[in-house]
Amino acid sequence: MVEYEPIEIRGLFRSHSHLPIWELLDQAGIWRQVGIEAARLEYCASPPEAEAQLFDGKIDLISGNHLTPYALVAAGKPIVCLASPSNSVRARLVSRQPISSLAELRGRRIADLAREGRVGGFNHLRGNHMLYVMRAGLALNQVQWVELAEEMSGSFRKAQFETLQSGRADAAFITGATEDYERAGLHVLKLEPLPMVNGPTLTTSIRALQRKDRLGERLVKAMVLAIHFAQTRRGETEKILEGLRLRVPEARGVGYQSLARMPIRPYPELQAIKNAYELCCMKAPAARELSPMALWDIHYLRELDDAGFIDRLYRDHRG
Repeated sequence: MVEYEPIEIRGLFRSHSHLPIWELLDQAGIWRQVGIEAARLEYCASPPEAEAQLFDGKIDLISGNHLTPYALVAAGKPIVCLASPSNSVRARLVSRQPISSLAELRGRRIADLAREGRVGGFNHLRGNHMLYVMRAGLALNQVQWVELAEEMSGSFRKAQFETLQSGRADAAFITGATEDYERAGLHVLKLEPLPMVNGPTLTTSIRALQRKDRLGERLVKAMVLAIHFAQTRRGETEKILEGLRLRVPEARGVGYQSLARMPIRPYPELQAIKNAYELCCMKAPAARELSPMALWDIHYLRELDDAGFIDRLYRDHRG
């Protein structure tokens, strides 16, 4: 392992669903392996607030912020993404009447989040559902959106369930378990994964990369090491996640599978970038003036990959 002089970083995560990999980095001692002391890693609900702290130098890292950065690059801001360990989202459609295709949503009422949240910007989850509708060949105005809340929460989930049961909506996109809906006599259609950059994407600024010694290399290497730990030491990983769930109420729903699905080489996928970029452009058309790839700098990951670092990790484990 390369010797690093210690550096301190501060960061924000945009969703508690990102916590498994950050908890692993801390509890498994991976931060120490790359010479990083994570002095602060806190939740931030607002994309503009997180980005303002990044540009002011108050933080070095944002876990997430998947849509707004494309517009920020087009506006000349020094934001950059380094790796994407999650490149698809999975949803099911729950409906009052059996539906065999999303094209059958034409003229139906969909219970969902508001298009824009109170903390600033496009609701990513609602945007994903809009793309599902568009990929089915429907225009967005060919369905009726029943907006129940501005932000994702337990109360929103409850409102979705009650709205379907009462008949005030015909269908809803659901992420996660659907057993309660099935027991209530509702119908579930499993959907194909939607390519989408999401989860604990490594988002930082060019200024932070210049200011701190080999920060980009360290962050990407730490992510690669955490994914390797999760995939080769499941028992230890499960214990770490159990401690996380006990300590952080908002993380009670996180599980091992969110880590097991991460690729050993966390490159962003082109279709996932395209879909995230399209959602950004719906809110900020000026982003179309710049290539979506201008946001991404994957050379740190490529250098690790080209040097054989990732292959050796897994070869040594098998050996």
